[in-house]
Amino acid sequence: MSAPQPGPETWSSPAPPADGPTVPAPAPGARRSPLAVASFVTGVATVVVGAVVTLAFPFVLSSSGYSPTSVGVLQLVNGILAGLLGLVAVITGAVALVRRLPGTAFAAAGTALGAAALLGFVLSLVQGALYQVL
Repeated sequence: MSAPQPGPETWSSPAPPADGPTVPAPAPGARRSPLAVASFVTGVATVVVGAVVTLAFPFVLSSSGYSPTSVGVLQLVNGILAGLLGLVAVITGAVALVRRLPGTAFAAAGTALGAAALLGFVLSLVQGALYQVL
């Protein structure tokens, strides 16, 4: 006599994972957190402001010749806008990520863009200080 073959009625379902309870995925129609969206929008705004200022430099230089004052004003406006927008993106994104609000991808992207803008702002301050020293 041969051993009985297990049939569908004797199969067992796989055991649940042992790492603890799983967090349910948000429903496809779930809304994103306003903080996550704000972080993403302000992060993208830092990139747009930087692109606009970069494209404005040739026009400023061609219309005024090389005026250190006009270049300085344009760089100051760019620094203030990028710094403020980057700070808002980092703060709102970090709050959304820490609270685990829906839309973590938006919050992470906004935080990364804002952090890059803040890093650029700090490096521009260091560059200005180096010009004064050297």
